[in-house]
Amino acid sequence: MVFGIMGPAIIAGTANNDAGGISTYSFAGSRFGYMMLWVLVFNFITLAVTQEIGIRLGAHTGKGLSALIREQFGVRWAFFAIAALYVANLAVTVSEFAGIAVAMEIFHIPKLASVPLFAVIIWLVLYKGSFKKVERFFLMISLFFLVYIVSAVMAGPNWGEVLSASFTPSFSSEPLYLFTLLGLMGTTITPWGQFFIQSYVVDKGVTPGQYKVEKWEVVFSALFTCLIAAMIIITTKQVLFDNGIVVDSAEKAALSLQPVLGSLAKNIFGAGFFFASLLGAFVLPLTTSYSICEALGFEHGVDRTWKEAPTFYGMMAFTIILSAVFVMLSVFPLFHIMIFAQVVNGILLPIILIFLVIILNRGQKIGLPKGSRIGRIFYNLITWEAIIRLSLISILLVALTLFPDLLSRLFG
Repeated sequence: MVFGIMGPAIIAGTANNDAGGISTYSFAGSRFGYMMLWVLVFNFITLAVTQEIGIRLGAHTGKGLSALIREQFGVRWAFFAIAALYVANLAVTVSEFAGIAVAMEIFHIPKLASVPLFAVIIWLVLYKGSFKKVERFFLMISLFFLVYIVSAVMAGPNWGEVLSASFTPSFSSEPLYLFTLLGLMGTTITPWGQFFIQSYVVDKGVTPGQYKVEKWEVVFSALFTCLIAAMIIITTKQVLFDNGIVVDSAEKAALSLQPVLGSLAKNIFGAGFFFASLLGAFVLPLTTSYSICEALGFEHGVDRTWKEAPTFYGMMAFTIILSAVFVMLSVFPLFHIMIFAQVVNGILLPIILIFLVIILNRGQKIGLPKGSRIGRIFYNLITWEAIIRLSLISILLVALTLFPDLLSRLFG
């Protein structure tokens, strides 16, 4: 029974460490060293709490997040939430196709050949309704990230420095630091992840009695996700930052694996980069279409036919095609697109978290069991802290981008 209901949290966590995630973590480690390790401690707590709220809502109400938003706030607010989700999801879907293109270019396959090919494959898999059949394949992808643990250990870091940096916040008024900080938060805790995990729990038929098993899966997944992120930062700091190399391409990111993989680093990194991107490219269009149709009352689900759910499949196809075309025609560096998408996530995430925490606070009115007062305070504290932190960094980033000497004027 335990293994039968496992999967939602692990897949969501693994998909967070997609090509955009790997790119962002690699850039952070190669550009700022250990300065951002402390963020991952906050990310772990926030990710575990918010994802746990999602499985709690899904298991006890039997409804996805978008359905609850429509039910509790009305169609207009649901449309607003879904609009924010779509912008964030489209940005990340673009980054997934960019990741596929970058990975294939490592094997000398141009993006004009790889992107349309995999766009068709992704569409066919989702349209034929076999998404759940490849769930085990998605779970297996997470094993690739274990190489970063080995690589971090072999890079020989000073673990005392690592521990200190993990619990000592470091700040910089440099816009690039704030930009990367937002990306780091946005790639670990995603808007789409909240909708995905709750809908997945509902589709799997997880009952309130099975909730405790899923709760521990969420904690494990959050820990694994942030551990791998930390290992990537540690590895790139040791191998690249200490040698003055800043990651601005997949090839440079692959250099961080050379202590473990030697001459095979580039090819194995390319394969892992590809599978991580492919996982996200499957999950994002499906989650996007599912959430939009659920919020607006359209038929949805991979068990439906095109005639039964034309909006569901049409939205999925539109997202895949638009993302693929953007990557094929883009004049922007693909590596930069992947990082920028995570920043968009970080900027829009507070909107989704506000809806999430308000729904949680309605407790028994929506079918949740009565909880302890301390527990309610804890969940509110963690969620609102993340909302305020992300909002303040977003505002500060915009302000410093427009007025670079703002802080010196205020405090100089």
